Amino acid sequence: MAYSTTEELKRLGIGKKISSIREEKQIPLEKLAEDVNLKPALLSQIESDVVPPTLATLLNVARVLGVSVDHFFTEQEIVEKVELTRSNERLSVAKSRESDQARMTYNYQALSYRLKDKRLEPFLVEFDSTIEENLVPLSHEGEEFCFCLEGEIEFITDERRILLKPGDSLHFYSHVPHVLRGIGPGTPKAVFVLLPGNR
Repeated sequence: MAYSTTEELKRLGIGKKISSIREEKQIPLEKLAEDVNLKPALLSQIESDVVPPTLATLLNVARVLGVSVDHFFTEQEIVEKVELTRSNERLSVAKSRESDQARMTYNYQALSYRLKDKRLEPFLVEFDSTIEENLVPLSHEGEEFCFCLEGEIEFITDERRILLKPGDSLHFYSHVPHVLRGIGPGTPKAVFVLLPGNR
C-alpha cells in the first residue's frame, strides 16, 4: 500500500512526539523554534506531521528537549544491548511531496534506533539531485561522518566546497555551518554516522 508523505509522518509520529515533550517541559512553541533556529510556522508544521524535519533539525530538537534522537523513532523504552536492523525494519523520513517541496532535498532512514544508551546515530541518506535552490548552511553540535555510496555529493561551507564520489568519505565537526547536496548522476546515496553533542 502506498502512503502519502503526510500519512507516513503520522505513522512515525515524530512531530507528535516533539510536541508532547515540548508541552511536558512547558516550552512555548516560539521558544523552541528560536532555540533550534526555525520559524514558528515551520515548527508547527513539523509538530503536525505535515513537513518532515531535516536531520540537523531533529538533532537540534533532541538536544534542546534533552532526549536522544532514538526517542522519535521508537514506541517503548530502549533496552537492546545488540541491535540487528534488517533492511525491511529501517524507519524512513521522506521529504514532503505535499508542501514545502524544496526545504528538504533528501530522504533518510534510521539504521539503528533500539540500542540502549547509544551515542552514534547512523542513517542512510538518499538525495534528490533534481532540486535547484540556494541551500542555507546549518550547524549543530557534534561530529558527522559521511561515506558516499552512489552518485556525487557536494559538501559546502562558507569557506570551501568538497566533491564526494563513490568510495569517498568525509569526517567533520558539525558546528561548522554546512550543507550537503546531491548533484547526480541518478540518486546519490550515502551512509551518515552522526555523533550528537552533549545534551
